[in-house]
Order: sequence, then structure tokens, then C-alpha cells
Amino acid sequence: MNSESAILFTQCLQNDFTSLLDKYDPLPNSLHIGYAEANRLLGEMVEDGPVFSLMDWAYEANQKNLKLIHIRDWHDPNSKSQEDHLIHFGHHCIKDTKGAEFVFQHWIQMDPNRAEIINASGLNDFVDTNLESVLQPYKGKPIKVGIAGVWTEAKVTFLCYDLKTRYPEFEIAVCSALTASSSLSMHFIALDQLKQILGVKVFSSIGAFTEFLTGDQPNLNKRISTNARISSDKLKLDPKFPISDIDKQILLYLFRDCKDVEFKTLDGGFSGNVVLKSKSIDHLGHSQVPCVVKIGNRDLIAKERTSFERIQEVLGNNAPSIVDFCELYDRGAIKYRYAAMLDGNVKTFQKIYASMPDDGSGLDRIIDIVFGEQLGRLFEATSSEKLNLLEYYDFQSKYAKSVRTRIESLLGGIETKDTITIIPGYELDNPCTFYEKDLPTLKEYNAITHNTAFVHGDLNGANIIVDAQDNVWMIDFFHTHRGHIIRDLLKLENDILYIFCKIESESEWKEALTLTKILHNQEDLGIPLPFDPPKELTNQKLIKAYRVIAKLRSYYPRLVKLDRDPYQMHVGALRYAMHTLSFDECNDWQKKWALFASGQLIQKIKSYIQKSKILRIDYLKPLQNGKNEPISNIGLTILPGRKDRGRNLLDDLQTIQTEKITHILSLITEQEYNQYGVNELKTEIPKYGIEQKQISILDQKVPSFEQMNEIVKWIDSILSNNQKVLIHCVGGLGRSGTIASAYLIWKYQLDTESAIQKVRESRSERAIESHEQIRFLYDWAKLLLS
Repeated sequence: MNSESAILFTQCLQNDFTSLLDKYDPLPNSLHIGYAEANRLLGEMVEDGPVFSLMDWAYEANQKNLKLIHIRDWHDPNSKSQEDHLIHFGHHCIKDTKGAEFVFQHWIQMDPNRAEIINASGLNDFVDTNLESVLQPYKGKPIKVGIAGVWTEAKVTFLCYDLKTRYPEFEIAVCSALTASSSLSMHFIALDQLKQILGVKVFSSIGAFTEFLTGDQPNLNKRISTNARISSDKLKLDPKFPISDIDKQILLYLFRDCKDVEFKTLDGGFSGNVVLKSKSIDHLGHSQVPCVVKIGNRDLIAKERTSFERIQEVLGNNAPSIVDFCELYDRGAIKYRYAAMLDGNVKTFQKIYASMPDDGSGLDRIIDIVFGEQLGRLFEATSSEKLNLLEYYDFQSKYAKSVRTRIESLLGGIETKDTITIIPGYELDNPCTFYEKDLPTLKEYNAITHNTAFVHGDLNGANIIVDAQDNVWMIDFFHTHRGHIIRDLLKLENDILYIFCKIESESEWKEALTLTKILHNQEDLGIPLPFDPPKELTNQKLIKAYRVIAKLRSYYPRLVKLDRDPYQMHVGALRYAMHTLSFDECNDWQKKWALFASGQLIQKIKSYIQKSKILRIDYLKPLQNGKNEPISNIGLTILPGRKDRGRNLLDDLQTIQTEKITHILSLITEQEYNQYGVNELKTEIPKYGIEQKQISILDQKVPSFEQMNEIVKWIDSILSNNQKVLIHCVGGLGRSGTIASAYLIWKYQLDTESAIQKVRESRSERAIESHEQIRFLYDWAKLLLS
């Protein structure tokens, strides 16, 4: 490394900010980060924790390569200028007191000249300090700068801002494991802002952070030899699953306080990972609480740790707690402790599925715990955000080559054309064409809003485990993020279909296609699947799969809420079905099932996107097949020109004119014109020679009977002149569908159920959305009969 190539700042790593507390001890002042965050930052034992590891590395680093600057709060209680600060936050970091000492005071005493110490008494570390003069030799140089300390959203952020603006040539980084705040949620919000607003690098791995600065990382081997009470021969490993010497060294460190440990290898994790359940005896001979250890690629394991930390506070005892982690060379590990996991036989959801009764109902309890209780805590914080689903589920043409390789391997080669044949008589859209030709041009019309929340991200059948006392746990939080709210349900459904359900013959395969067709044809995600299996299914394996999936999808209505279009399900299902082609645990019939399902999904996705570019108008279907009836001149559509859907008002009005619509019934409120960016709709409609009628109805609500009477007579007068009327609200489903149904009841004396069914058949299963709208139609029918 070049001389003076990096600077490491520590920020307020002092006892009054970060010293370890007992769980129920009162905070010494309002700036202490608290029990949980202090434990995360320092470790349950300081000498084994992240800060100790960093300082051990920093003080061993060549002084020419790494400059150390320790910033500390340093207050004089007799200073008038500091009086308000100390009153507001409480007395803290009073000079020459124990509270003002660094938590790594050992190194300060051992080598007092190794680091610069900056005494700061305010929020800005450059005011009334010598920090600017200390940094003067580095001004204008491309120095790498690392910052560790507290508070992430205050002192750390302020220092990053000052450095970024005063020294734009500095390359600044922080590490999530070496920074902390009063809560994990505020900590991660601050890290996101540092990255997005200031361009600060945010590392999850301590080793990656130190490598950024000097090219090397802390020496865990030294700490193993110093601290471990256990020897390699006391690690009782699963002989069926041998591990590397580096991974053994990691286990020695994680179980350094033990004299004996027995490990059982669990299923789960992604390639290259080792997932172990431990049964350990401490050095005093006491049995320890069972733990699960996950070992894998250092940076990926660190990312999983921080992903889990983002949601750990929310999940509480429904999820494991991180009790330790470590890194050695290119490997890393997390040690999880479970609040109530007991010894005995531990099974994965996948193994339990295989042993459950054929109707699958025995799995309901596990599904309810996972999605109702555990992930349900995350789902409570739902928000609606713009989400381009093709981008979110990572559909990219760069994967075309690997897709072709897998399909050719499965089918023994394929021709380059738009369809492929799996077995005679079973053709499908060629997924290779979809990746090679369609994806570069097939773009969603606009990223529309979908419900998002924190999700596990990879909830497969091996990441749900059940202990001997039927406690349910989740592992493998590497992919945890804020994302599409039904992602976990879609991923687990995919596993149930193409991994758990062992299809072993052509006849079973053909019936399996029937199952996926039924599942993919669900038009309204707000209406749960019936638990009773369709009569088309006779194979018990497929009936069982349907029953469990019906249970999973029973969670859809409360998660998707008003976002009930199945397109979102189709995109996610295609993502996982295509991924199934790479699974070694699936036989060829299972892969061919996933491949055929992918072809069906590709058709649906392409059709949806192509139709979405032109305003979709659905006309009521005739009451008698083949008969040209006036009701075929009633159309329903979404709000023309909706800017939240990226629509162009003039293009939509041109489509309406081309369809020879003569009248438009608008049901939205004045506020909705502004909310959806169509303030000019009322002034533009007459320019196309179209007459508009405005009846404002609140979303999900209904008109008065007087208003409905006026509306149906107005529609009837238009139809009697052989003209066309277009009804719209915002989505063209709830309010619009209610009006169309009411007209059928009024004009043709249809019973309410038949009228609703006709509208849903014509427009969407989601038409007439609320219970209030359905009740109104029944009351409307009674009124007309009275």
C-alpha cells in the first residue's frame, strides 16, 4: 500500500455512549445507545466483539498506511457554552472521568502516540477543535476513509457530511457492524441515507471494510489460539457432510467457551453454505441452549447478517437472535440462538410435508405461524410503492444463454423457433425466445404500485424448520429486503409444486398441467381458492399440493388488498418456475412440468403487457349467446389518462373515439381528478365529440337510490338510440361494475347474483369489489320489486 493511504476515524466510542449494560439497567444519560445496540456493537464480551476486532487490527496496521483519529465527546461542566448541551442530554463524557474513556482504553494506554485524539464538545467535530489542521496533510489526496462509532444518524452522519463537502477527494466508508444508534431501525435508515445521499460506501463485513482501507483484515486465527478452550478433536461433526479446515477454525472460535460440541447438518442455505445445529457443553460442564450456525462466503454471510438485523426487532422471539459472528479469510459465519428450540429431532417443512396426510391440512398450523405470526409482523408495515415487476424479479436477457442450455439439456436439443414441444401434442411458447427476443423490447407500460413489506426473500421448504416440541423457526435471511408482499408465498408455492410433488410418469405429468392451469387462471387474488380440490384432480399427490397452496393463497386477500390483479402472481411464478430448471433435486418430469407452466405464464404476461398499452375497454357480453343485444354497447374501463399508471390522456381518448363511444359516465370524485393527474379530462372529452355525465361516488362506496335511478334511465336512453356508453371509475371495477349490474337488474329483471356474474364474466372477477356494493345491489333489486 502507498504511504498514508487510509484514515480510520472512531466516533464517540466512549463508555457514556456505548459501554455494556445489564439488560434492565437504566441508561446513564440520554445519549447512551442502550443494551441491545451496545451488545451488537461491542459483543456480549468486549474482548471478543466487533470493536475489539477492529482495534486489534488497527493498532497492528503499519502506521504509514493507516492514520488513526479518535474523536471523543469531551465536556467541561463549568463551561457556560456547554451548559445547555449537558442539560438537554444529561451529564456525559465529562473530561477525565470514566464515562469519557474510550471502550478500547487498553490500546490508548498501550500505545498513546499511535492515534490522534480530537476533543469535541458539539455536534460538529470541526468547530472549536484541531481536526482541520490534523487533516491538512491529506487535503487534495485520494485518501480512503473509514468511520466506526455512534450515533449513525447523528455524529457519524454529520462527520460523513463534513468530510464529503470539505474533502471531496476522500473515499468514505462505514461498516454496519461497527456503527450503531439507539435502535436498529434508525441505524439502518441512516445507513441507507448515507449511501443514497452522500455516496458513502456501506459494508456489511468487517473484513471487507478493513480490506477497503488497507487490503487486509483482522487476524481471527490469533484470537482462536488465544481464547478457545476447545480443541479440534472435540468438534463432533456430521461425517456425511465434511467441512473445510477454515470452517473448522470458525467453529472453534464460535464455540471457544465450550469443551464439547456435537453438530447436526441441516438442509437449507444456498450453494457453498454449511448450516449446522449445535448441541454443546460449556467449560463448566453445563448444557448450552441449542444454536444454529451458518457458514459461507464472507461478504454474503455479512449481508445476510445485516438483512436479518433489519427485521430482528420486529420478529422478536419468533425468530432467532444473533449471538456471535466471525470472519476468517473469505469465509464468514453467523451463530443464531433460538428462544425455545429444544434438543431432539429437527425437521424441515419439506420433510414434514412428505410425511403429512394426503389432504395436506396438517400443515395449516405451520403456515399460519410463518405467515400469520412471524412474517405477519413484517406484513403489518405494508406500503404501496411503484414496482416494475419484471425488473424486480430480475428478468434480463443476459440470462438467455443459461436458459437455453438448461432447456436443451432437458429436452435433448430444441429448434430455434417460437414454440417447442415437450412431448407430442404439448407445445408451448419457447422461453428461450422470451429471454432472447421478447425481454429487450417487452416493457411494462409503467411501473404501477404494488404492496410492499419486508419479506424473507427465499422462503423455500428447507428454510422453515420445526423442532421436537413443534416450535416453528425460519433460517437463511440472506435475501431479506423490502419487496413484493406475496414473494414468499409464491416461492414456497413453487417448491410445493415442482420439488415436493414427485411427478414420475407421463399420466401424472398431464394431470399436473391441469393443476397449474387452475392455479394460474385465478383472476382475482382478493378471492381465496376453495379448499375443496377441483374434480379434475384425481391424483392424491396433486390434490395434496392443491390443498396446501389453497391455504397459502388464503393469505392473498389481506396482503394484496385492492391490488388484486393476477399479473403480479404470474410474474413471480414465472421467475421461480424457470429457476426450478436448475434444481438437481427435481427429476425430468418435474422440470418439464415447470417448463410447461412457464410457457403458459409467458403467454399471460405478454398478453397483459401488450393489452396494457392500449386502453382496455370491456363490453358487457350478451345475455343470450350470439344475440346482438343493446347491453353490448356498455363498456367499462379504468380512468383514462391515469398518470400513476403512466397513461397518456389524449391517446386514451383517441382509443375511446375509435371505439365509437358517444357518452362517458364518470364516477370519480373531484379530489380523484387531481390525485390521478387528470384535471383536464372534463375539458378534453368534448373535443372528441363525446358527451360526459358526472356522478361522484367515493371509492368502494355506492350512489343513492335516487342517483342510481337517474343513471340507469340515462344509460337506457343512450342504448335506445343505438349509441355506446363508457362507464369508468378509477379502476373500472367496483363503482363501474356496480352501475352496470344495477342496469341489468333494472332493465332485464335479472336477479342480483346473475347480474353480478354477468358483469364479472364481461369485465373481471374483481368487478363489484366491496361488501357494501354487493349489499346495495340486493337492496336495489328489492326496491324495484316493491
